[in-house]
Amino acid sequence: MTQKTILVTGGMGYIGSHTAVELLESEYEVVLYDNLSNSSIDVKDKIQKITNKKVSFIEGDVLDTELLTHTLKDFNVDSVIDFAGLKAVGESVEKPIEYFENNIAGSISLLKAMKKADVKKISRRSA
Repeated sequence: MTQKTILVTGGMGYIGSHTAVELLESEYEVVLYDNLSNSSIDVKDKIQKITNKKVSFIEGDVLDTELLTHTLKDFNVDSVIDFAGLKAVGESVEKPIEYFENNIAGSISLLKAMKKADVKKISRRSA
């Protein structure tokens, strides 16, 4: 069986990083994609230490359709798990346009990239 590659957007955050550990331990290849706005690059080393497996990381924003497309193609990604949403309720009331742009436009950007790269499987976190 060919090893499947999964792109985890928001992969350096709490939920994304824990998901990455589970995926790696289940023998998937994992590519983490994150803009590091709510996380740290140190997470990658922690994931690799916990799993004793290599994980790829791309620093990028879900609004960057071109980088997403290249990432999906370059890593031959089979499916995507999307955790790249902003989620702080109070802040979302203060900055609704920022949240709309990231969470809605970011999802559209990701879907466009997936279409260009012919990736048809996605799972999105529920809030």
